[in-house]
Amino acid sequence: MKSSLAFLGVLLATSLVAAEPPLVLITTTDTPPFSYRDEATGEIVGIEIDIAREAAAKLGRGLEVRWAKFPDLLPMVSSGKADMAASTITITEGRLQAVDFSEPYAHEGGMFLYRASERMPTMILVENLRVATIDASTYDFYLSAHNIDPIRYDTYPLALKALRARRVDAVFFDSSAVRHTAELSGGELAASRLETRENFGIALGKGNVRLKAALDEVIAARGEK
Repeated sequence: MKSSLAFLGVLLATSLVAAEPPLVLITTTDTPPFSYRDEATGEIVGIEIDIAREAAAKLGRGLEVRWAKFPDLLPMVSSGKADMAASTITITEGRLQAVDFSEPYAHEGGMFLYRASERMPTMILVENLRVATIDASTYDFYLSAHNIDPIRYDTYPLALKALRARRVDAVFFDSSAVRHTAELSGGELAASRLETRENFGIALGKGNVRLKAALDEVIAARGEK
């Protein structure tokens, strides 16, 4: 009888774990190689997705990945509508007031993407240029702090489209995405020198100690490889 009850207890515990819903990660899908949509499959993939999936697995959970605009990422996490947000989000003191962050998984920064046939932009030489960036991003705030009023777009692909259509002269964004775009442009576009240095982390709800520990463990293991 006791063994039967023990077996039922294990079965019940197992079913409860299995019934636990997947963790929800939101991302913009426009920051390769960290988060982007695979053109062949349509699936959202990348380094950030892999980290979040491994962390979820450590907690016995699945992972559901959803798209959102960049300005909505942190509000959705802080309000509990998502468990995590990842889109090369810079860890800042201001953002730490609303959400927690994993340890940094990358140390990158901001640089200009520009037409290779034209002069390379720098922060000193952009006063008369039309510079695009992503609304509410660290780069938006950085440009504004340097008395540059950027043209703001919801997504990096929209800013890139504006550059190719000559509606803007340069795009200021994550160095990883800028270099990737320049490499694939066939010489049409070029990446400037690095203008800022930033720590990117995965955002999560305040006080979610278990999830943060799982994320940090995965990031640390990846750094050791």
